[in-house]
Amino acid sequence: MRLSFDILRATIVVCGCCALIQTAANAQSSRDRKRDDDNPSAKALEVRLEKAEEALVNEYKDVAIEFYKQGDKEKSMEMLRRLRQLSPQMDGLKERIGAISEELMQENAADLEIDTRKTWELVGDVTEGRPFRIQAAGEYKLTYSATVTVNGLKEDKDSKEHLADAPLGCLLGVIVSEGKPGKPFPVKAELEHTPKKSGQFFLKVNVPQGTRCIGKLKIHVSGYLVTPVRR
Repeated sequence: MRLSFDILRATIVVCGCCALIQTAANAQSSRDRKRDDDNPSAKALEVRLEKAEEALVNEYKDVAIEFYKQGDKEKSMEMLRRLRQLSPQMDGLKERIGAISEELMQENAADLEIDTRKTWELVGDVTEGRPFRIQAAGEYKLTYSATVTVNGLKEDKDSKEHLADAPLGCLLGVIVSEGKPGKPFPVKAELEHTPKKSGQFFLKVNVPQGTRCIGKLKIHVSGYLVTPVRR
C-alpha cells in the first residue's frame, strides 16, 4: 500500500513539472511571436528607405531652385551635384547643371587687347578650382632673326619664352602663383581652364628670342577671371 502511494505521488510531481515546462515554453513562444511582429520586414524597410530618399531628393530640388532664384548660382549647382549623386538617372539634371555652368562661365566678361611685341602681358587674377574661358582672334606679323649653322636650329626646351611642343606663334598662357610661374600652356583660339592654384594669368605669343612681332590680338575673357582696370 505504501509503495502504491509513493508511485502515485511521484506521478503527480512529474506531471506537474511537465505542465510547468509546457507553460514556460508557451510563454516563450508567445514572446518570440510578439518580437517577430514588432520587427519590420525587409520589404517594409525598403519602402521606408525609398520614401526617405524621395523626401531628400525633393528637398535638394527645392533648395537648388531657391538658391538660383536668389542669384546664388554656385550654391544652386552644388545642390544639383549632390542631387545627382542621389539620383544620377534623373531626367534633365545633367543638362541643368551644364546650363548653369555656362551661365557662370559667361559672367564677368571683358574684352582686352594683347600687344604681341610684349612678353607675358597680365590678363587678370584667377582662383584655384574656378574655371575661366579665353577666346582670341586676330593676326600679327613676326620676323625671326638668328644665326644658323649647317646643323640647323636646335630646340631650346628650357626656354621660358618659347614652348617647343606648341605651334610656333600660337597664343600661350601661364599662371604665376606666389611669385613662381607655372608651366606655360597653349591657349590658341579658345581655352577653358581650371587652375590648380590661385594666381595671376599672363598671355604672350609663342615665339623664340630674336623674334620681332607687330600687331595686336583681341581677347575675350569670362568666368572666374578678374581683370584689372585698364586706362
